[in-house]
Amino acid sequence: MSVIELKNICKSFGDTQVLRNVSFSVNKQDVVAVVGKSGAGKTTMLRVMNYLIPPDSGEVYFHGSRVVPNRRVLRTVRSKIGFVFQRFNLIRHLTALDNVAIGLVKVKGMKWIQARELAFSKLKDVGLSDRVNHYPSQLSGGQQQRVGIARALAMEPDLILFDEPTSALDPSLVGEVMSVIRELSSSGTTMVVVTHEMSFARHVANRLVYMEDGRIVYDTTPERFFLSKDERVKRFLNDFLEAV
Repeated sequence: MSVIELKNICKSFGDTQVLRNVSFSVNKQDVVAVVGKSGAGKTTMLRVMNYLIPPDSGEVYFHGSRVVPNRRVLRTVRSKIGFVFQRFNLIRHLTALDNVAIGLVKVKGMKWIQARELAFSKLKDVGLSDRVNHYPSQLSGGQQQRVGIARALAMEPDLILFDEPTSALDPSLVGEVMSVIRELSSSGTTMVVVTHEMSFARHVANRLVYMEDGRIVYDTTPERFFLSKDERVKRFLNDFLEAV
């Protein structure tokens, strides 16, 4: 059974159709890289997966059960799906420790003392045990993103969604965040990563999804994708290399 499955998802914003009959599933321990040009629908698909954006039509299934826009259902589903945002989404007036702990308190009902103990453990896992009492403004972009990853991990999710986790970082900070994500992939964490990091897509992911114009054009292995003779894929890769 899939961890999550999308069936015939359509989504429009005004007159612009962003997703066109997208069907897609993720199995346990999959590491899926989602690539494509800007505007292809990658982030929208990711946000539909945990109903941050509701689809106009189509169905989302989590562990075989259909997700419906009911507060109780969504709360349960979101507690099991971690989300790492492009721009960190940390709470400015909370320390790194409490940014990780607060979800455990609010969503899982933990006492603060227990939540902080677990938060410390997860921050240690991402190499930030010496930054637990720092506020977001005192952290580099890479450190803030690692706090975001620790926050997702603390919820012990069945799936983690990454929305271009390095796109807001200076190039010098990309490596530290991708290193953490690589370690997660090797530990068996199930994840979907919208990314422009082709090295990750090629060497770490076990599946690669290529989107174009709101559709999934390819869902294949990285090896097959990068060796593809399809002109669309060649153009995408050439355009990417020219932009680097």
